[in-house]
Amino acid sequence: MWSRWASWYRALVMKLKLARALRRLPGMPREFKFSDVKKATKNFHDTNRLGSGGFGAVYMGKIQIAATTTSWQEGRRRYVEVAVKKFTRKEDHGYGDFLAEVAIINRLRHKNIVPLLGWCYENGELLLIYQYMSNGSLDQHLFRHRQEHGRPALRWETRYNIVADVAAALHYVHHEYERVVLHRDIKASNIMLDASFNGRLGDFGLAGLVDDIDKNSLTDLPVAGTWGFIAPEYPVSHKATRKTDVYAFGVLILEVVTGKRSLGEASTEFQLLTDWVWWLHGEGRLLEAVDDDLTDLSATRQVDADVSTRLLDAVEDLGGGDTGTSAGGDKFYAADDAIRLLLLGLACTNPNPSDRPSTAELVQAIGKRVAPPVVPLVKPPFVWPPEGELPLLEEDDDLELDEELVDMSHQNEEPDQSHARALSREGLTLSIGSLSLEIMVCRSRRSLP
Repeated sequence: MWSRWASWYRALVMKLKLARALRRLPGMPREFKFSDVKKATKNFHDTNRLGSGGFGAVYMGKIQIAATTTSWQEGRRRYVEVAVKKFTRKEDHGYGDFLAEVAIINRLRHKNIVPLLGWCYENGELLLIYQYMSNGSLDQHLFRHRQEHGRPALRWETRYNIVADVAAALHYVHHEYERVVLHRDIKASNIMLDASFNGRLGDFGLAGLVDDIDKNSLTDLPVAGTWGFIAPEYPVSHKATRKTDVYAFGVLILEVVTGKRSLGEASTEFQLLTDWVWWLHGEGRLLEAVDDDLTDLSATRQVDADVSTRLLDAVEDLGGGDTGTSAGGDKFYAADDAIRLLLLGLACTNPNPSDRPSTAELVQAIGKRVAPPVVPLVKPPFVWPPEGELPLLEEDDDLELDEELVDMSHQNEEPDQSHARALSREGLTLSIGSLSLEIMVCRSRRSLP
């Protein structure tokens, strides 16, 4: 009896804490009744489950909400399809994650961001109710497992538009919203597709607001995100920035164009998708990275090795504008766009954050208002600290560097099991799981008058 009363009391306190916290948020989100959400999802039945993750699971349902605030229709209600994000953690555990996500997503208003409809809490159950995206997530249409569900390959035009949609959403949260929001987990499974296959940036569970004191970064002790999308400087500096989001977006672009996952699917020689595309770029065979399912591009792969250079020259001759379908029909136009996106993906995944484009530059390049970026043929080494942040050394100072090299046999270890580091006079090699980063350590001396 006592334990039941204590559980009831804790649940009541939790709900009051949530209600008070949510009331402080501008434009307080709608609170749904738990009984309505439970009914809408058929008691969270497995047949209604859309997916799951570390936070819990997402369920589909239909729920009644007010149709409009217009006076003549006031009180009328309609059924709306929703996606219910159910947090699995109980009591105070997970309260911070829940409230942080609500605080960020509640005021975001953009056509390419999945809108939050409301929230619900009862008996330790934390729920967020989002607008349902009828075509699911991008990964369900992009990779090989889509064939198991009978889904056709996405057409090239659809892929290009999805990239443009996500770029617009990312620019909004980085530059147009009242505070800088860092998503920190951009990947195909977090890009939702509505009924018209428009891309919507979703799942702000790992997102963070940049501190008012430090306008450019968010400091983390644990690294947030998904391996394969994590920028090389992030595990070293423990600072998430706009540039770390841009890196993840670049990996996403390469996945969209190639139809391959960021880790382990590119080739037997390259663990990282980015490394494989960089290699093809250096060989002058960039179009070979394009997804085999894109039949419109298959015929263009017989173009000679310097096709990338010639296409870029054509773009420059036209002043960076849209090349249309001239000189090559629809297939040339698709190849031109594919190279544009592949070069953008490589520019975004440049190991050095200062060399990555901003979201404004991305939006312009994707919109064909400017030419694609110039990308070096060889992947640049990762330099850390950035050259402008190196400490100055006196003339007689020296760096003591260990001659021992890293044993690269750790490639198959889990990220938290492999922490081998080694220093050499040429550079520092840092092994993080299967990700091997070459870090050039540069010496700096104070300039003498």
